[in-house]
Amino acid sequence: MKALINVKPSPEQLALFSRSSAGVEVIRGAAGSGKTTTALLKLRSAAGFYLNREKKRPTPGPVNILVLTFNRTLRGYIAELTERQFAGEPLVKLDFYTFNKWAQHLTGAQGIIDIAGTAGHLKSLAGRMKMDADFVVDEAGYVLGRFEPDKLDDYLTARRDGRGITPRMERPARQRLLDEVIRPYNEMKRARKLLDWNDLAAKLSAKTLRQYDVIVVDETQDFSGNEIRAVLNQRSEDATVTFVLDSAQRIYSRNFTWSEVGVNLRPEKSSRLQTNYRNTREIAQFASAMLTGLTLDDNGTMPNFDSARSNGVKPFVVTGDYPAQLRWAVDYVKRIDLTKESVAFLHPKIWFRDLKPLLQSLKLGYVEITGEPNWPQGPENIALCSVHSSKGLEFDHVIMIGLDGSILDISAPKDDSDEDQGSDEYELSARLRRLIAMGIGRAKESVVLGFKTSDTPDIMRFIDNGLYTEVKV
Repeated sequence: MKALINVKPSPEQLALFSRSSAGVEVIRGAAGSGKTTTALLKLRSAAGFYLNREKKRPTPGPVNILVLTFNRTLRGYIAELTERQFAGEPLVKLDFYTFNKWAQHLTGAQGIIDIAGTAGHLKSLAGRMKMDADFVVDEAGYVLGRFEPDKLDDYLTARRDGRGITPRMERPARQRLLDEVIRPYNEMKRARKLLDWNDLAAKLSAKTLRQYDVIVVDETQDFSGNEIRAVLNQRSEDATVTFVLDSAQRIYSRNFTWSEVGVNLRPEKSSRLQTNYRNTREIAQFASAMLTGLTLDDNGTMPNFDSARSNGVKPFVVTGDYPAQLRWAVDYVKRIDLTKESVAFLHPKIWFRDLKPLLQSLKLGYVEITGEPNWPQGPENIALCSVHSSKGLEFDHVIMIGLDGSILDISAPKDDSDEDQGSDEYELSARLRRLIAMGIGRAKESVVLGFKTSDTPDIMRFIDNGLYTEVKV
């Protein structure tokens, strides 16, 4: 499977590498602006500085480097491009992990409650509150990840950044969430001597187990506040730390402010990448429309179709029953030169049961990459992947069919005080829009979306008809 990132700096990126110095740097940028490429270039530049310094010493010591990604698929993708850079450098000690694997590696913890287990426990407690259970679970996860374990009461007065406006969470509701859901959950863990992933982040926030000279964290917008504290607590005294992020692509219940995780972000240590190197104008405009009306914080950047690299074909929206969508999509793939270009079939629920036998019957080789820790080395240039796991990746063509309303739509709980605007800012539905826009933004050349004519997803109401070519099948 080809990895598309070309690690060659643009003039915009070169300006970032002329100032290698200790401290924390934040690089923001929209989908397609070269954030991951920038992270790799920053890594190479910073590592070179520390290597040269060590080699000048009478007894050179190791240069400890940490690279963190949010999911295993992205880890495999970046590792494919990163590990080559330090081959033959015995002084380089490179740790390349997702956060959870890294935290488990450092702490040696075993028997951890997995993410689904945590959600299940929280949901069993959510019934105590007269609110949508999924929202309660999501809010509890947000609180547990953002605030330090002994400072949970800070939630009572903190701004709920990145949580939308529906449903409202006034102080009495926040107090009930703490008392009836979060604290009982924590007490259950203590009684049973259990740990969850957030506990590991909290442990690393309090205890230094390694001292890294160079740290690069990609897709930081989906790390929690406690995870960022844990990373910062494992740096050496003069370390260089680079966080790369875009909150417009945040697809999990995570958010934090730089000041609350202990970062005093100076202007010269903050950058924003504006040029869209990946997408055509048509793809960038389509993705941007998907985010219409969503409030972005300072860490978010809208896809910039004005700065896109070129013009191309409009995205295709294929409407009809699923077998017809599938036939059209596969016929479309057959017209692509798969020796030179890559195709990704993405789906939020990884529903590829009918696709795989059809590709096999046509002798179209494919790889399944969701959650895979290593980037596939074979000649197949068709990937099957969840939309979540496509975060940070790049393909020539992206196809997302079977996006019916029954799969994508999440209705906001009724909030009588905000009937006119609540649904668009409800965090769970807003996150779904960011997820699909992120998937669209993986594409360089073309995008295909498909759904049943009788079950159009709500997200399409944000897309002007002139932004795509409709295909009825």
